[in-house]
Amino acid sequence: MLHEFSSHCSGGREPHPLAPAESLSREEGFGSVVECGPNTENAAPDVLAHWLHRSSSRRRSWDPADVAEEVGCTRQEAEQAVGYLRRTGLLVADPLRPSGFRTVSPDNALMSLLSLEDQLTEAWERERSRRHRHMMSLIQQFSLGAGASGEVDVQVIPDALSLGDLIEESVLQSRVRTRTMHAKGAPSADAFDGMALRDVAVLNQGVRVRVLCARHVADDPRVADYLAEISHYGADVRTTEALPLRMVLVDDDLAILPVDRRGAARGGLAIRNRMITETLDAIFDFHWSAALPSAHAVEESAGRELLSPWEKTVVRMMAAGAKDEAIARELGISTRTLSRKVSQMFDRLNVQSRFQAAIELSRLGVLDPTGEGIGTC
Repeated sequence: MLHEFSSHCSGGREPHPLAPAESLSREEGFGSVVECGPNTENAAPDVLAHWLHRSSSRRRSWDPADVAEEVGCTRQEAEQAVGYLRRTGLLVADPLRPSGFRTVSPDNALMSLLSLEDQLTEAWERERSRRHRHMMSLIQQFSLGAGASGEVDVQVIPDALSLGDLIEESVLQSRVRTRTMHAKGAPSADAFDGMALRDVAVLNQGVRVRVLCARHVADDPRVADYLAEISHYGADVRTTEALPLRMVLVDDDLAILPVDRRGAARGGLAIRNRMITETLDAIFDFHWSAALPSAHAVEESAGRELLSPWEKTVVRMMAAGAKDEAIARELGISTRTLSRKVSQMFDRLNVQSRFQAAIELSRLGVLDPTGEGIGTC
């Protein structure tokens, strides 16, 4: 009979001749072995499993009773070792083998476990999406939250264009405050142009505007221009490393969210309920408190200039005699949008025409009296 395998871990007896101590101490794929002192009664399961794996070619049975008899360990130790091999994928069922099992290399076992992990993650994502659909169905079909917080009114917006229109309309109707969180990629240049006009309009009406951007989003030149523009008019802007989702909160009773957290292409939800809005507002405030003022906000707070960087470009090109079409093309916007922005600038300067604007800007030192450039104010 073979010497007992467990002698490697018991009171200094000779190790199994097929499992020398040096081969059991360290082996890639199994980790280090815990040394067994003289009072240790049982071999560590991974040590025995390691030896069983290496000597598998001559094994005709993986039944724990047969393994225990072969190596001279207890049945419990054999069960633990065989169980370890099966759990880690090093031993798999194979009805074509006499033993009913075959061993797998550590590399292949690891790849199988990683593949299984991917499959489980995908299954979890599918299940999460299913639960999300069910939750939305409950919100839509039943008056959840009725009582002190009022009924929940959920409007499903089918596409990105309709979602943008709803946000535009809702923000323009805001009375006290808006909070916007940008978590993913930036919308189109036209979208940001419209957002700037919208936010400036409500800022001029006394609405507090807070915008929170993920830092990689704020680094986009289009987003940077938008943030600079609204910061100039008094919006509070902050950036942070990462954000969980995009959302727009209007006053205290409207939350607008995308259906898909990856973007607005599939539309979104407009949820009118004070309790839900307060919960999302708490999430916004949590991320807001950890965020930093954007570079544009810092520059603006140090001393607001009369003209924003965008307006300076417009005035400079106007002073050079450029036509509206050329200015709009340079800025990547439509002539209609350009006309609206110029009108807003005139309102702020309290003038009615470009000629009057040139005189006023010259008086303030913003425009060179010769009409050739812009000053430093």
